[in-house]
Amino acid sequence: MPRGPDPQISESKILHEFVVSPDPAFVPKEIGERLGVTTEGARHQMDNLVDRGLLAKKTPGKRTVLYWITEKGREHYARAAE
Repeated sequence: MPRGPDPQISESKILHEFVVSPDPAFVPKEIGERLGVTTEGARHQMDNLVDRGLLAKKTPGKRTVLYWITEKGREHYARAAE
C-alpha cells in the first residue's frame, strides 16, 4: 500500500474545520471524527500541513499533540475559497 496523504482527507477540509470552529486547537482524533476518517489519516495530513506552515503543533503531554491553524493557514484557506 502506498504511503502518503489519504486523498479523502483534503487540506481544505481540515483547514475549514479550524476556521469555522470556536475551538482554538484540535487533536487528530477530533478532526478524524469530524471528517469521518481515521485518526492516523488525519494526523498524517495534519503533520503535512505543519510542514508547510499552515498548521502549528505542540505536545503538552506524553501522548497528546495539539494542532492549531497559523495565520499563513488562514490566508491559504481564504485564497483557496475565492
